[in-house]
Amino acid sequence: MNKKWKIGITILIGLTVISGGLLLFVFAKVGAFFDETYEPIDVPKAKEEKSETAPEDKIHILLMGVDERPHDKGRPDVMMVVEIDPVSDKTKVVSLPRDTKVSIPGRDESTKLNHTYTYGGTTLTVQTVQQLLDINIDYYAKVNMNGFEEVIKEVGELTFENDLDFTFDGYHFPEGELTLSPDEALAYVRMRKQDPMGDEGRNERQRKVIKASVDKLLEQNDYGKILELLDTVSPYLQWNIQEKDLKELYTDYSHAMKQMESSELPGEGKLEDDGLWYFIADNPEQVFSE
Repeated sequence: MNKKWKIGITILIGLTVISGGLLLFVFAKVGAFFDETYEPIDVPKAKEEKSETAPEDKIHILLMGVDERPHDKGRPDVMMVVEIDPVSDKTKVVSLPRDTKVSIPGRDESTKLNHTYTYGGTTLTVQTVQQLLDINIDYYAKVNMNGFEEVIKEVGELTFENDLDFTFDGYHFPEGELTLSPDEALAYVRMRKQDPMGDEGRNERQRKVIKASVDKLLEQNDYGKILELLDTVSPYLQWNIQEKDLKELYTDYSHAMKQMESSELPGEGKLEDDGLWYFIADNPEQVFSE
């Protein structure tokens, strides 16, 4: 999910401080990683762009965590849009509830946001998010949730602040600072029904674990560990980011990632006439208009 794209940024940071023969090895390893994970899509832009993309332009990235199993295409369980703005030097992460009611591009019908993946895969999901938020999605990253679990296991113990006291899967999570093993961290992000905020609360806990994981990798400066994670992540990751794209993102946008704010798409849940429960977004086209 979000974590996988940040791992790419972390890898690139590592490349800037490694030299000599090891640098050649790292480039070869990273090149193979992009060959294995690159999956382009053909999606028309929702908004007219400038004739040339300038470094000061905002970019938007759709991040999806999909619960895929053998013989089951699955649906996105987690969706976030990341806006990186090099002018304001800020990065904005907005979680999209999977039950958000959306219109399907090219069809005279509505459905839940995560259903669009079943109908038309990544391409239709990107088109739907573009239409919902009135933005262009420049990049996407899709991660099988099994990959998220494998990465958490590789990273090891994580420490972060917890705002909700609960027990789940035999583990107790009191309020305050927690230091969790990988199994505990995975249980921490799986819980949903006990959270008074529902999906929004689970998304917030997922963001805490993702941030703690990235912070730990950056603090350790363990580039050997990061390279090991490449082999772990690649079977579970698809994105339309190439090595050259990531280098450009690092050069022009990495400074804007130092100040990050997270939020949920505004709106509320509602039982509609078709008997289904939807999240009804409140002016979604204005979320990234500021």
